[in-house]
Amino acid sequence: MADVVFLIGPGGAGKSTVGKLLASRLGCAAIDLDDEFCDRILNIREFITLNGYERYLEENAKLLKTLLEEADACAVFILSSGFLATDIRPDIVEQNRKQVHRAGLSVLLLPSRDYHEALSCIVERQLKRGFGLKRESEVEKFRQRFEQYLPLGDVQIFSMAVPDAIADSIARQLATLRPEDPSPAHGKTSR
Repeated sequence: MADVVFLIGPGGAGKSTVGKLLASRLGCAAIDLDDEFCDRILNIREFITLNGYERYLEENAKLLKTLLEEADACAVFILSSGFLATDIRPDIVEQNRKQVHRAGLSVLLLPSRDYHEALSCIVERQLKRGFGLKRESEVEKFRQRFEQYLPLGDVQIFSMAVPDAIADSIARQLATLRPEDPSPAHGKTSR
């Protein structure tokens, strides 16, 4: 298994919860990119309000580079929902995808392959988070990103199971991948 694992997917997919459980199972640090941004730079909502989403993407990409350089041993990185899939600044998204591919293995989390089922689950989870999010904007965000996420991930998990079961499944699948060749053609698995 690679020393670095990236959890990817939209907000509400369970990346933070599963990421912490997975890190524990693997004996790795759990590093949440959103939390690090808030701790090191500024609250994300405030930053975007002051500087715009494009600047946020730029700073978030720089932050991941810094975090990768600082990581001592194995780490599970929980990536921001728009880090690998957004309609703004496709150049940054492409650079982010290359960086993730070079640095480790990625695990896509989605509740379902079915668009409508996944949409319903994600939007409901997002609205329950207490961030004052609006249904219409969450639906639109998911609509824009769903197709972009589908081909991503060395491991793909489509599940609404409890987080412990998902973390166990990821750990088992990661253990079967060869660290010297983490390319999707040689390692993509799904549940």
